Amino acid sequence: MMMKVLSMDNNEIILLILSAFLTSSISAVLGMGGGIILLGIMALIIPEGYKVIALHGMVQLFSNTTRAYIFKKHIKKTLVTQFFIGALIGVLISVCIILILISYFDVNNASQIKIEFLKPMIGIFIVWNLFLKNSKKEKNINTFIPVGLIAGVSSIFIGAVGPLIAPFFLSKNLNKENIIANKAASQMITHFTKIPLFIYFFNMSYSTEFKTILPLIFAVYIGTNFGKKILTFIPELLFKKIFKITLLIIAMRLILIY
Repeated sequence: MMMKVLSMDNNEIILLILSAFLTSSISAVLGMGGGIILLGIMALIIPEGYKVIALHGMVQLFSNTTRAYIFKKHIKKTLVTQFFIGALIGVLISVCIILILISYFDVNNASQIKIEFLKPMIGIFIVWNLFLKNSKKEKNINTFIPVGLIAGVSSIFIGAVGPLIAPFFLSKNLNKENIIANKAASQMITHFTKIPLFIYFFNMSYSTEFKTILPLIFAVYIGTNFGKKILTFIPELLFKKIFKITLLIIAMRLILIY
């Protein structure tokens, strides 16, 4: 089955490049927020819900890899190893869910399943993240295996799981650099493990989207380095207010246009 190549005009491409730069800068400064904003923007431009998550995952793989490398001195190997084990278990569960859906809808691959509800689900997820979850509640855990499992299952269906797993990192009494480094390394694992699932089950051809992905990768690389330089100069409260307002606008559009 031939994949339809994503078609965008120049304005949409420029918007995605600028968004990739700005959101990677936000993540470098705050440790979170950038990925879910970029996911929302991509969902407004790209028609297919599964392709939004697939392309977003590839871009965020490079964004988180860059961030993990820049802050590599602050990575806790035990934490990341535990997360990796959990993520692999989560991926196996995701495979089972996808196989069930393919069988239920009687299609050749998962890309044929009409799951347009993914976009409003992304919007609902953003609203939940902003207003409904108790982000101040401390998550006391002894291992990061369950956190990796949650991320492994959720990532392929939701896309940006950063806000979902963030409270677990805050509970470990890590400093700002530790949180940014270990959360980036963990999300790098999550995005990497779901790429084979999109290739195999969704017939996703990343090579055909090379012209779209490459400039976004460069943008997130530059944005991450820029964000690190301003890490100590930008007030976090101001940044959080800006991206929360942006998220709310994006979420409302995603929910109401379907």
